[in-house]
Amino acid sequence: MPVRYAVFDLGSTSFQLLVTDAGDDGSLTHILRDRVILNLGAEVAASGHVPQDLADRALQVVARFRDIAIRAGADELIPVATAAFRDAANLPWLAKSLRGAIGVPVRVLAGEQEIRCTVAGIRASVALPDGVPWLAFDLGGGSLEVALVDGDTIRWTDTYPLGAAAVARTLGGRDPVGNAARREMRRLTRSLLEPARQALGDLVPEDPVCIAAGGTAGAMAKLRISERWPEPPASLNQFKLRTDDLVDLSKTLCALPQDERLDLPGIDERRVDILPAGAVVLATALSVFGATGAIHSEWGLREGVVLRERGELPPPTASELRAGSIDRLAATWQGDASHPAAVRRIAEQLFDETVDLHGLEDDKRALLGYAALVHDVGTQISPNKHHRHSAYLVEHAGLRGFDPWEVAMMASIVRFHRGSGPKTSFPPYAALSAADRAACQVLIGLLRIAHSLGRGSEDDVRDISATVSGRELEIHVRGDRPEGAVIDAEEHANVLGRALGCTVRFEEAPSRAADLG
Repeated sequence: MPVRYAVFDLGSTSFQLLVTDAGDDGSLTHILRDRVILNLGAEVAASGHVPQDLADRALQVVARFRDIAIRAGADELIPVATAAFRDAANLPWLAKSLRGAIGVPVRVLAGEQEIRCTVAGIRASVALPDGVPWLAFDLGGGSLEVALVDGDTIRWTDTYPLGAAAVARTLGGRDPVGNAARREMRRLTRSLLEPARQALGDLVPEDPVCIAAGGTAGAMAKLRISERWPEPPASLNQFKLRTDDLVDLSKTLCALPQDERLDLPGIDERRVDILPAGAVVLATALSVFGATGAIHSEWGLREGVVLRERGELPPPTASELRAGSIDRLAATWQGDASHPAAVRRIAEQLFDETVDLHGLEDDKRALLGYAALVHDVGTQISPNKHHRHSAYLVEHAGLRGFDPWEVAMMASIVRFHRGSGPKTSFPPYAALSAADRAACQVLIGLLRIAHSLGRGSEDDVRDISATVSGRELEIHVRGDRPEGAVIDAEEHANVLGRALGCTVRFEEAPSRAADLG
């Protein structure tokens, strides 16, 4: 039975509320979020304490969060506080006041506790390579936490006073920040991180896998993806940030005055003051550890708090994370699972039988299989144009373990598995590269045929095979009653034919059981 948790993340830049249902299998289903920017970290960095007026505002926010959480049916409330509270001279008074407003004690997390929670959240969100050590960077407003993770073990972790708000405060409100201040921020970051990098030595692999959690990493991802997407996708999880791009972004953000930074695509006005410092710190930190880039994790501290509260399960493999995410979407919205299972089986067979024609790799086969499992989840919303509803659910389900381009491909495969052929008027499809669009056209064509062949009983179509002669693809369909399925598939074969540049024909054949008889 899921337990509904409300996590109050009392951070240095913002106070955030997450209400989520935690399943026994380690899954999280988010119910609602709320966020208020308070910038406590900047005030603590300047004066050493939280001033009374800001403390009063903080108490108002958490009282409202508590009311929202209770009305949302939360079973447990977990308030946690991070760097700004750790560093505040008036922490005892703040903690007592916050307990009165929330009704339960506030957990002031040490830096190591904070990064351990963040690592737990990352593991539940990002498909990590098996058997490879990786670095976690949690850049908040008040501090930067870094951890070296190897399998189930956190080998090393430390906390640094390099939060975006804290570093920005040291600039004295300069606008624009300018090159001299940018160089000073880089020098400060290097001076604090380089001793740790040297001490770790060979424990850190060359060009390590790096995962970046926190608001700054999310803001950088939003800025970068806005260059390709007219509207940012619903999820930026697993978006890959190149270190060189972050360096360029840091230069741009430092050179622009605030009003011009606000004009940048995808900018969050609530972070506009601290983004230059955050970009410099993150880019420099990655450079210190020899990383060419970082993967953004949308999940981190808040999710990790819940997972650790429940008792952490062994971290999932990349394939387990992706499959579990797809299975939960299907279980939530799907009725009978036999049809999508049959469609997946046929789609993957078609992929394998035509691999010499399309030349696509196994990662595209996996996306086709996942798309097949959720291609008709929208039927529960409305049978009419269910492909549109299904694509919307794929886009907005917050699938874990997939990057935005993979989600865009799956949404496109699902969206165009019936109706008109793929069109760039569909934003996820328009955002794909030319190569990915070409691959998508093949996968859409395969799913269209698989959907047609898999509509009926499992006995109707038991097996398929294919032969290629010149520019003709002949698909042999075996089953007890393949006639209707073949007629249906012939109506939907044009997309695959165009994608492969060939004619697609079908041939009915006796089932293998009949052959043996």
